[in-house]
Amino acid sequence: GEVVAPWIIKIPYFVLCYFLDVVFEGKNSFSRFFMLETVARMPYFSYITMLHLYETVGFWRRSADIKRIHFAEEWNEFHHLLIMESLGGDQPYWVRFMAQHSALAYYIALCMLWMMSPSLSYKFSEMLETHAVDTYSQFVDENADKLKKLPPSLVAVEYYTVGVSDPMFGEYQTASVSNPEREGVVRKAGTNMRTLYDVFVAIRNDEGDHVQTMTSCLDPKVATMSPGLESRLLTGVALAAGANLILGGGAIDSLTGISESLGGLTGVESMGVEGLSDMADGVTDLDSILMDDGGTSELMNVVVGGLASLARGLQGIAGTEGAEIDDDVTGSALEDLAAGGMDGFELDAMIELAKSIVVGILKLLPFV
Repeated sequence: GEVVAPWIIKIPYFVLCYFLDVVFEGKNSFSRFFMLETVARMPYFSYITMLHLYETVGFWRRSADIKRIHFAEEWNEFHHLLIMESLGGDQPYWVRFMAQHSALAYYIALCMLWMMSPSLSYKFSEMLETHAVDTYSQFVDENADKLKKLPPSLVAVEYYTVGVSDPMFGEYQTASVSNPEREGVVRKAGTNMRTLYDVFVAIRNDEGDHVQTMTSCLDPKVATMSPGLESRLLTGVALAAGANLILGGGAIDSLTGISESLGGLTGVESMGVEGLSDMADGVTDLDSILMDDGGTSELMNVVVGGLASLARGLQGIAGTEGAEIDDDVTGSALEDLAAGGMDGFELDAMIELAKSIVVGILKLLPFV
């Protein structure tokens, strides 16, 4: 279909597509993919560079968490590149020369484009990743029979089977959070890695995830969140509830309140204490919780309520009931959170606030 984009990114996009589709016509497909993957890593490298620069000079830090997603995307593209190298795609000198110099020019251009408009930079990457999906889809469809007779490369088997244990593996699959059809499931292709056909299907699906991530980065109404971000929040709430259960005097009542609050947020009626073990399954979409009116305040009440119960339990053990935490410990964090509102809301800010409260509690204990 027609490419809808400003000319400032459409022209370099067509130039890059010319090299990939015309120059490599009739040549080794793996060399073509080596060129594609060498260049495809550069957007995420440039995004991390510019986000780091903007944080350093104090422009903003609201996008700090997305650096983790971009690194996971780059890490994924890096392993695509290793797979193409294992298939001999980097053997011709002219291919390496063209790929490396094109990637360098691409990186510089993307950094300059980001300074002009981050949206244009993300749009360019979305266009390139869409082209990659089409390229791999065509290759898989045209060579399915041949690919199914060839074994997967060792690099592909290692990445898609052993590599899934790496916490970064699923971070780039933001569609597992934003797309209701995925139901929070992180795709793990290694369970069916039997042939080279399976390898290229997995790579094509990876590129599709990158497209959806770039699309969400372009949409200001969509929170771009990795699966690990939801896990961090749920783990924190579960730890607070567990500590409350062990140390709190009225632990069961408080724990029930926390679990019921979570049940109300996710539309699950009366989860109760028994439902806490299935908390991760019950929370279907953290985005909707944070975007709904009052969702943030209710979520804060849940977390702060759990921490308050934990504080009472610790004070009871230490014999320091009635003592107050120094306002300086949490004042700045609360002020920042209140001043930012929904637009300035960051999960890391909540986590730092929780840490500050816990540190303040521990200072009251005579044995610490």
